[in-house]
Amino acid sequence: MQKPRKNLFVATGLAVLGISVVLLGYASFRLSETTHASPAPDLLSALPPGAPALVYVDLTAIRSSSFYQHRPDKGPIAMPNKDYAEFVRSTGFDFEKDLDRVVIASWPGLTGKDKKRTVAIADGRFDRSKIRDYAMQKGKVERQEGHDVFLFPANTQANPGGWNTVSFLDNQRIALVEGPSIAPLLDSRGADSGNDPARERAARVDGAAMFAISRMPPIPDKLPAGGIQSAQFLNLARSIQWITLAARPEGDNLRVSLEGECASPTDARQIQSTLEVLRMFGTAALEGPKARQSMDPGAYMVMETLLKSAEVTATAEHVRILMEITPEIFKLGGSRKTQ
Repeated sequence: MQKPRKNLFVATGLAVLGISVVLLGYASFRLSETTHASPAPDLLSALPPGAPALVYVDLTAIRSSSFYQHRPDKGPIAMPNKDYAEFVRSTGFDFEKDLDRVVIASWPGLTGKDKKRTVAIADGRFDRSKIRDYAMQKGKVERQEGHDVFLFPANTQANPGGWNTVSFLDNQRIALVEGPSIAPLLDSRGADSGNDPARERAARVDGAAMFAISRMPPIPDKLPAGGIQSAQFLNLARSIQWITLAARPEGDNLRVSLEGECASPTDARQIQSTLEVLRMFGTAALEGPKARQSMDPGAYMVMETLLKSAEVTATAEHVRILMEITPEIFKLGGSRKTQ
């Protein structure tokens, strides 16, 4: 019975880390009061209101941070694909240098007939004439709602034979819309954005260099085979209404927070207790010699650092995982190469 129990501990530790990393793709993080906190990103005002998911990245703040400068690989980022490489050659735009800030709003399709909608607003340095010329070669240019709209083919699995649109809002700001029309960008313009749940939560993360906010999607009654089928666990998961991730460089470190907004304070405290127990099990499993021997050294050290440094708290309906990630994480992740 000893071996299965240790396997359970290891699996639990992996689950804690996995849940944290996945949820960090969503998360709400109330930053402590600081003198350098910036106002809520004005890019949000250019988006249609009502999106259940928002993602914001301030690349200028990230690139200038000490944490980013400590990364071991300072070479250029590899081109994602051939089409993007050709776009860079033709227009001179390189997101690694020319993109300053971007915010993305997404509306997932609720039924089979509804299509997912995505709108992005980006600030940076863009050569309008070169982008027009590239659109004339690879796509087309249309006049929509008083705007010059550049359409580019989007032959993806989710959108075969489709189009994506790019339009200039001013010389340094563009809008990107999934689909052949900029109507999703304009349809809600002038609508009341005061009662916008995602934007209300974005206002709580002033000063974050990155954040992702999402309404929790419905959880099915039965998870796929191999998933956790506990009714108590599923009920706790269903009590989470919103999940928000935020991160901000502070000195040499990166301050990261994941917050779940629950239906009640009782649910928040129960989730906090569950996470603490899982972390205890995961830490205990990592202390066993077999765990160290069976795991990749870099993965082992990263997991150990995260499990020991994470702080789990609950306040009212909110449960939060807070971590202070140091540049040592780069060394830990690359330890396999040196051993």
